[in-house]
Amino acid sequence: MNPQGRWNVVIETPVGPRSGVLELLVNGDELSGTLSDGEQTTPILEGRIVDGTLQWSARITRPLRMSFRFTATVDADTISGSAKYLLGRAHFSGVRA
Repeated sequence: MNPQGRWNVVIETPVGPRSGVLELLVNGDELSGTLSDGEQTTPILEGRIVDGTLQWSARITRPLRMSFRFTATVDADTISGSAKYLLGRAHFSGVRA
């Protein structure tokens, strides 16, 4: 598993699918980078890799101010996981760009 790089992702939200770009940087078990949807770019916060699972937080300001807690796994050139937020959970998947 090598999560470092650029990923084209789709997040399944309650208002429909939302496309974005996930940029991941790895330093040991630390994870950093950005998440962008074309309208805004937000940094990855508190990123780490634990037993092969990627974990990080992100905060958006549009369309609402919200915080998310992501978990994901990588299998070759695919990534999938979920984003937990105050009102529930959104699933996402993507491929290496």
